[in-house]
Amino acid sequence: MPVRLIAHPSAVIPVLIAAQLCIASDRAPLLDYRDVTLDNGLRVLTLEDRSTPIVNVQLWYHVGSKDEDSARQGFAHMFEHMMFRGTDRLGPKDHFEFLRRIGGDANAYTSFDNTTYHQTVPSHQLELALWLEAERMTYLKIDQESFDTERKVVEEERRMGVNRPYGTVLEDALTKIFPDNHPYRWSPIGNIPMLRAAEVRELREFWTRWYVPNNATLVIVGDVSHEQAQQAARRYFGWIPRYPDPARASISAPHRAEAGRVTLKADSAPAPVAGIVFRTVPVGHDDAVVLEMLAAILGGGESSRLHRAMVAEGEIAVAAVAAALNLQSDGIFAAGAALAPMSGNAKIRKAAEMLQAHLQRIRDEPVSAAELEKVRNQMLRGIVTELLSVESKASRLGSAAVLEGDPGRANRRLDRIRAVTAADIQRVARESLAPERALELTIEQNLLGSLFKSKKAEEEAPITGTPETDPPAPGRPGLSRPADWPAAAPVREAAAYEVRPAFSRHTLSNGMRVIVVPDREAPFVSLALNLKNGSYTESKIGAASMAAQLITKGTENFDEAALARELETYAISLSGSADTDAAAVNAGCLTEHLPRAMSLMAEVVRRPSFPKTEFRKLREQVRTGLAISTATPEYVAQWQTRRLLYGEGHPYSRSATGELTDVAALSEEDCSAWWRTFVRPDAATLYVSGDVDDAAAVSLAEKAFGDWSADGEAPTVVVPEPRTAEPRIYLVDRPGVQAQIRVGRLSIDRTHPDYFAGRVVSSYFGGAFNSRLNDTVRVKLGLTYGASGGLGAQRFGGSFMASTFTKTESAAQTVMAVLDEIRRLRTDPPTDRELSDTKAYVLGSFPGDRETPQQVAAALWMLELNGLPESYYEQMLSKIASTTAADCTRVVSEHLDPAKMVIVVVGSADALQPELEKIGPVERVKPASKPEE
Repeated sequence: MPVRLIAHPSAVIPVLIAAQLCIASDRAPLLDYRDVTLDNGLRVLTLEDRSTPIVNVQLWYHVGSKDEDSARQGFAHMFEHMMFRGTDRLGPKDHFEFLRRIGGDANAYTSFDNTTYHQTVPSHQLELALWLEAERMTYLKIDQESFDTERKVVEEERRMGVNRPYGTVLEDALTKIFPDNHPYRWSPIGNIPMLRAAEVRELREFWTRWYVPNNATLVIVGDVSHEQAQQAARRYFGWIPRYPDPARASISAPHRAEAGRVTLKADSAPAPVAGIVFRTVPVGHDDAVVLEMLAAILGGGESSRLHRAMVAEGEIAVAAVAAALNLQSDGIFAAGAALAPMSGNAKIRKAAEMLQAHLQRIRDEPVSAAELEKVRNQMLRGIVTELLSVESKASRLGSAAVLEGDPGRANRRLDRIRAVTAADIQRVARESLAPERALELTIEQNLLGSLFKSKKAEEEAPITGTPETDPPAPGRPGLSRPADWPAAAPVREAAAYEVRPAFSRHTLSNGMRVIVVPDREAPFVSLALNLKNGSYTESKIGAASMAAQLITKGTENFDEAALARELETYAISLSGSADTDAAAVNAGCLTEHLPRAMSLMAEVVRRPSFPKTEFRKLREQVRTGLAISTATPEYVAQWQTRRLLYGEGHPYSRSATGELTDVAALSEEDCSAWWRTFVRPDAATLYVSGDVDDAAAVSLAEKAFGDWSADGEAPTVVVPEPRTAEPRIYLVDRPGVQAQIRVGRLSIDRTHPDYFAGRVVSSYFGGAFNSRLNDTVRVKLGLTYGASGGLGAQRFGGSFMASTFTKTESAAQTVMAVLDEIRRLRTDPPTDRELSDTKAYVLGSFPGDRETPQQVAAALWMLELNGLPESYYEQMLSKIASTTAADCTRVVSEHLDPAKMVIVVVGSADALQPELEKIGPVERVKPASKPEE
C-alpha cells in the first residue's frame, strides 16, 4: 500500500513535498454532506452522489508517522500493512478476495498525520465494506508470522523507493528542514533497522491505542441515502465501545533564526537541483491558502515567474516550480529548479541566486491583479475537478474533518481564496518566507560511494526483536460481537448494469468525427482530439512524441509566452502526446471557457509553428527527463524486455520518446514533417465529454475544425513482424539493493477469439492482490511489495508478462516462484472460486470503470482505435460470464508455453548471476541491448 509522499525528481524539492489538496466551491456544487458522531466517538460523514451505482468508503484513522516513537519509525506504515492480514474469521487474503468478488477495490496509504483505508464497491454492497472495516477494527489478527511477512514487504517497498533516482533525498531533506526531536523529521515509509528491532506486542499496543472508533472518521460517498448510510454505520460500528482517547505529543518548535545552506548527495541524481525551503504554517491556519496561491504565482505553470525567468527565457533550468505543503501541525514551502545534467557549480549557484531574487521580489512588491485572478481561476478549476469522482469527494471531506478538524472547511475554501488580496500575499511572503527562515538546498550526484555503504549497513541490520511464541487470541480484551452480528461476510447478489453509455456521434462538414459524452454533474469539460497515427509511423525515432509536445510552444498567432499566459489565465489545460499506437491533443476547462479552449486546441493542431528556439529548449528538457528515467531499474527492465520480445526495428521495441541518442538526433524539421504528414482530420476523432450538450459541442467543433482539410493521401505504414529473442535469462547489470524481474512472451491481442478467456486466466494468475502470483510471491513468501501479470494488448499485438522486484539475495528464488506459477497454469485449472470471483469482478467493476465522462470517452476511443465493434463490451461481459475451466486450460495450453519465456533481470549482475545460472542459461546484456563481450 502506498505511503502518501511526494516524489518527482525533475520537479525537484517542491514536488517532493507537494500537498494533497482537499477543496470545495460555492460556484461548483456544494458538498451537501451530513455529519453525525456515534456514541462511541466515531465520526460519520455521508454524501449522496447518484450519478453511478457505486459508493466509496474511507476510514480515516488519526494516526500517522508523526505519532510514532522516534525509535520505531515506520510503525504507522507497518501497521497499515498489518490491517490486511485478517481477523479470527478472515484470512490474510480475504479482505481483498471479498471486495474483488463483488467488483470492488481497496487500498490504503500512510501519511505524516493519518492512515486512511479506502474502498469503492457497487452501492448495494456497502454493508460488506463496513463489515470488513469493523472486523479489523475489533478482531485484527496480530501475530509473529504476519509481522515477519509484512515487514519483508515493507522493506521491499522501501528498497523500491531508495533504488530510484533521488530516492534518499526526501528523507535527508526532512532532517534538515525540521529540528531535532520534531516528529516530521522522518518519512512515513519506515526504517529497516527499527522495524527489525520491533516486537509483535508493540504492534498490538499500537493498534490498541490508536485504532479505536473515537480516533476515526468514517466517510461514505455515493449512490446511497444519508439515512441508509448512517443506519449501516450504526449497525456495523455502533456496538464497539469507546476507548481512552490517544494521548498526543504536542509539537512546538521554533523556526529557523538564521538562513542556512546544505548540499544533499544522492547515489542517483542525474540532474542537479537547487532549491530553497521554509517551514511555514499548519493546514488549518488562515495563511495556508495564501501560501498555496503564492506558490502558484511563483512557480505554478509555464506562465509563472520562475518558469518564465529560469526556463523559458533565462534557460538556466529545465524545470522550475514552487509548492506549499501544509501538514496538520506544521508546513513547508519550497521553490526549486532542476538543471540539465552536467551543469557546473557556477550554474547551480546562479540558479539559487535567481530563486532568492524572486522570493525577495514577492516580498518587496505586491503581485499584479492579473496574477491574482489567474491563480484564483486555477484553484477554482482544481475545486471543480475534484467533484468528478466519489473517491475524490470522500477524500476532500475526510481531509477537512481529520486534518483541519471541520469538514465544513471543504465548502468554505473558495470564500477564503476569493478573500485573499495582493497585500495578503505580500504579508505572508514577508512573514513565512522571511530570509532568515530560508534553507538553501542543493542536490548533487554522490560520487564517493558512502551512501551505498550506508544502504548496505541498513540491509545488514539484524532482527533483534524477541519472537512471540504464544500470541493471545485476536480481538480486544473483554469484547464480544453482538448476537446478531453476521457470521459470514454480507455479500449480496450481483446487480445488472446498462452496458452502453449515453453518447452521440456526429460528423463535421469536412468529414471529421465528433463524439459527445454529456454529464452535467460538474461544470467541467474535457476535449480529446485522438489521432490514429502514433510513433509507429515516424521515420525519425522520437519525432511524433516531440512534435506533440512542441505544438503548445508556439503557433502562427501565439508565441510560447502568449499561449502559456492565455491558457493559465483561464485555467485551461492543453497538451499533446504520442505513444506508439496513437497521438492525442487533450484540453480541459471550466464550462464557461469551453469556446476559448476549443479555439486554442484548433490553433495548436492546425497552426503550430515549431519554433527553433523552443525546440532546442524542449529537447533539453526531454533529455533531462530521460536521463532521470533511464536511471530507474524499472525503466531499464521494461525497455530491455520490449527489445527482446519485439526485436530491434519494431516500433514496440522502443519507447515513443526515444532514447537519449534518438532525441539528440532530432530537429524541429523532423517534428514539423511528421505533424504535417500524419495529423489530419481523416485520422482524427474529437471527443467532447462533460458539462455540454450535443448542439453546443458540435457547433464549437464545426467552427474550430470544420474547414480543416488534409493534403493528399496519408502514407501507408506497415508494422514489421516481431523478432523475439531466444528464451533464456537476460541479465542487465545495474548495481543496487533490489532486482527488477520481467518474465514474458508475445501472445494474443483483443481481436483474437480467445482473448476474453485469456483475460479470465490473467485475472486469477496475476490480476489482483489475491491472485496466484501475488499470493505466492508477496503474501506467502514476503519477497516483494507487489507482483502482477497477465495478457496485455496493444493495437498491433499482444503479450503475456509477469513483473515484480525483490532484494538481490532473493532474486533467483523470486524468478523460480514466478516460473512455477506460470507452469501451474497448465497443471492446475482454475478452481470454482477463482472462476466465479473473476466473473463477478468484471461485472461488478464495470460501472466504476466508467464513472466519469472522461472514462467513458477513453473506453469508446479504445474501441475505435482497435477497430472493435460497439457491442464489444457486451460481448466481453457475456463471453467472460460463460468461460469455463476447460476454456482456460485450453487457452493456456495453446498460448502460454513456459519454456518459451524471455526472462529479464536487472540488478547487481555479479551477485545475481551464480544463482540465476542454476535456473537456466544466463546472457549478460548491456543497456544498449548488445551481449557483453
